[in-house]
Amino acid sequence: MAGTYPPEEHVLSALGIEVAWRGDDTLVGRALVDPARLGRDSQPPGVGALVPIVDLVAGSRAAPSAGNDWMATADVWLHERAPIESGPIDLETRLLRAGKRAIVVAIEVLAAGRPAVSSTVEFTRIRRDATSHSTGSADVAGGWLRLGGGPLLDTALEEACGFVVTDPERGLVEIERSPWVANSFGTVQGGVIALLSDVSAAAAVGPGARTVDLQFRFLDRIDAGPARASAEIVRSDHRWFTVRVEVVDASDDKLIGWAVCRVLAAR
Repeated sequence: MAGTYPPEEHVLSALGIEVAWRGDDTLVGRALVDPARLGRDSQPPGVGALVPIVDLVAGSRAAPSAGNDWMATADVWLHERAPIESGPIDLETRLLRAGKRAIVVAIEVLAAGRPAVSSTVEFTRIRRDATSHSTGSADVAGGWLRLGGGPLLDTALEEACGFVVTDPERGLVEIERSPWVANSFGTVQGGVIALLSDVSAAAAVGPGARTVDLQFRFLDRIDAGPARASAEIVRSDHRWFTVRVEVVDASDDKLIGWAVCRVLAAR
């Protein structure tokens, strides 16, 4: 996939993500999307809905440290500090580590000026000569820069992505590999894969459930698709559930990654 990423007709563009540098080493971000589009069942969004936003902003902060290397998301963790009831959604980044093999970025998400979600994102560095991947890069120096373009999301995020729940009790959820959710390598974008695990975990717990803590470890990428998630409830305590999710490429059952989610059931 050549050219600037993300393209206009893409889920990341529809989230209205903007970034700006404040000084030499501080990157801030914001999402112009209506927070109501991120949730399900008229509830505040689960943390999985924030992963596409957090991933792209963290990548923008990590990119200068990668030099000429490409980057791939290896691990993402999000913890809800307070439900996102309204916007605006703002992000503050901090570079935790810039090594030869990995770059780690911390992000604080604020909603209406209040702390909402804490997150860390780890990227694996990939030598430019080790892949045929090609994409553009954005210069975010100066004022606010929109990453992508086009209209903002006008429907629920999960509906726009095309998630299909085939067996709620088992948390079986699928999403097709399509340009709308593709990353710059042409496979399913990592934030969307992590959101898939959120949808799976919540489906297994029941209607109205919401993921408040999520850690996703990426092991491979979707080659053909669809991506398929399945969930197992490993612990329950009143309204609180711990759910393990595995994501595979349904074309060959190759394990793509796994997540551990903390899910709050509906009252």
